[in-house]
Amino acid sequence: MSFSLTSLYETPATVAARSEEGAVRCIQLAARAYAAVDEVPDRIEDGVRELAHSLGFSADCSATGTGIFLTIAIGEKHWTEVIRVRPSGPDFQRAVALHRLLARIRSAELSPDEGADRLQQLLSWQPAGSRFPALTILASATLSASAGLLLDAQWPELLLAIALGGVVGGVLAFTGPRRHLEPLIPVVLAGVASAAAFGAEAFGLTGVRPVPVLIASLIILLPGWRLTVAMTELAQGHWTSGAGRFLAAITTLLLLIVGVVVGQQAVASTDGLVLTTFGTVPAWVRVCSPLLAGVAMTHLFRARRRDGMMITLMCVVTSLASFVAGRFLGPTASAFVGAFTAMAAGALIAKKRNLPYPVLQQPATVLLVPGSIGFLSLGSLVNRNVDTAIQTGFQMLFVALTLALGAMSAQVALRPLLSPRDDQP
Repeated sequence: MSFSLTSLYETPATVAARSEEGAVRCIQLAARAYAAVDEVPDRIEDGVRELAHSLGFSADCSATGTGIFLTIAIGEKHWTEVIRVRPSGPDFQRAVALHRLLARIRSAELSPDEGADRLQQLLSWQPAGSRFPALTILASATLSASAGLLLDAQWPELLLAIALGGVVGGVLAFTGPRRHLEPLIPVVLAGVASAAAFGAEAFGLTGVRPVPVLIASLIILLPGWRLTVAMTELAQGHWTSGAGRFLAAITTLLLLIVGVVVGQQAVASTDGLVLTTFGTVPAWVRVCSPLLAGVAMTHLFRARRRDGMMITLMCVVTSLASFVAGRFLGPTASAFVGAFTAMAAGALIAKKRNLPYPVLQQPATVLLVPGSIGFLSLGSLVNRNVDTAIQTGFQMLFVALTLALGAMSAQVALRPLLSPRDDQP
């Protein structure tokens, strides 16, 4: 169903009637909507409880990576529902609509009955852009170009990574609604990228280093953000959700490595998947790379066009802050300062622009996530280089935990500005 999401939160109220059943349905649909646009348990739980409280109910909500357990109560009456969560990519257009729609329901501008009807429309909405896979192909290729620049890829490597990134985007656009293909996608795409990277000489490309090509072309599939969210959950005591999300990220990495090995063997290459020593990139790359990434993620994360400039600016500022901190304070401070900057600046700007802060925070943080480190760690293990695998594996966990600590520190520092009603998408 395609219609303007803006109408859901800007159209004046048309139904004044309020019923107990309508309020319960509104809370339940809000939980489902949160599950569709967010994956952080704290934000989901706080948002549902805040909405229930504003409608005169109490809510006991427990969110995990695969389900939401919700009990709504008023007086002696109770309603219990278990909601199956099927993780999907970010959907910032719906996140903004949900944020503003719930704000109107909480402030009693909309009755819960009408709010429930609009939430149902929100859940059934499909973006018009999904019919144009060419944009997804272009955005994925642009994101690969951004990663390739940061990895100091040479021109043949960069062009190959861009081409493979476009292939990845095209396959993802085609298989998006076909959930039964999801387990095969990482293996197949990693196999294709590996065969192209390790067999580049067969295409007339000499001196191509496989690692920069693989990381840049598969950047959209690397589960670095999921690892960071998992470490945040574990640090906050969400053991079940955090452990499950962590294992899901490791499984994705393993699937990618399987694909890489298959592709490598298909072209009979004996090169190992080892960490390449990258040179110092020019200053213009430090600006151009996050700028390209911001433009690409505006489309890939389904953000509104009007938010694209701010998302891109956040990516550039966060990347520069992380780089400067790394130069003077070391790599640990680089990750911490980057995550702190993304959360703090994102939250302040989002509050001023009436946006859920993940719209600005998540794309900026994605540039810092440790998915590529985990990819190389498991690759070293496949090559029987156990020492390197252990070293890079711990580095992956350390970076993910540092990012989580940076974001949580910013949340604590800005707690007065990040009440549940302000920080929920």
